[in-house]
Amino acid sequence: MASRHKKGRRWKVVAVFVAAVALLVAGYFSYPYLQKYYKRFFGSSEESEMGAVVPMQTYRQMYPQYSLFGIDVSEYQGDIDWETLVDKNKIDFAFVRATAGSDTKDRNFSENWRQLKKYNVPRGAYHYYRPNENSTDQANLFIKTVVVEKGDFVPVLDIEKYSKVQSVTSLKNGLLNWLSIVEAHYGVVPIIYTYSNFYEKVITDDKRFKKYPIWIAHYSEKENPKKLPSDWVFWQFCEDGRLEGIETNVDIDICCSAEKFRSLRK
Repeated sequence: MASRHKKGRRWKVVAVFVAAVALLVAGYFSYPYLQKYYKRFFGSSEESEMGAVVPMQTYRQMYPQYSLFGIDVSEYQGDIDWETLVDKNKIDFAFVRATAGSDTKDRNFSENWRQLKKYNVPRGAYHYYRPNENSTDQANLFIKTVVVEKGDFVPVLDIEKYSKVQSVTSLKNGLLNWLSIVEAHYGVVPIIYTYSNFYEKVITDDKRFKKYPIWIAHYSEKENPKKLPSDWVFWQFCEDGRLEGIETNVDIDICCSAEKFRSLRK
């Protein structure tokens, strides 16, 4: 009797184990489909974390002293519904990433660049600078990728990181080399984009950078925090905006004045 009961228990354990494995396997292969329908009917957890879509008008009301509001995007924003974005938000301008480092073209650049022209949105292209890579190669990649037309903004150099293989002095020389090559090619003075701390520690006290307009990233509710340069031309004040037409968070930017807005276009 006891041996039969033990055998029965063993079979029950085996049966439960097999059933559990089957459920795990079924769950693994059905997850994409379950996720698809969950997202369709309930919304994804990622969307919940990012928050609800906010119209651009809401951001405009935060800073009524400014009139020109736009965005900057890259491949990380995915495929943008530009028709909806422009129609619903009336953006005044957009910057799109063109290249990164010495060998990377943003996979959505060509489409974003084309769509902005189609919808008559003032556009600009920027290069994400990798401080450990050759500055001349980076400048040449940008030049090969971007054709700046009349009405486009001047090129932008995005610098956000320090180098792990060279000194700050050498890094600054590389930045100036990129800026010089790009200026010579397009015949316009590029914009430097960076965050407030990097600007304060690397850019502000070096007179060689004085000629370059500054686009500053500083997330604050204040109008003009002390860390911002007094002569900034663009201010990225929000990094987690939510606009209809873009499925992810997006940076929101302000241009300081209509005069600068005009002067920074080719």
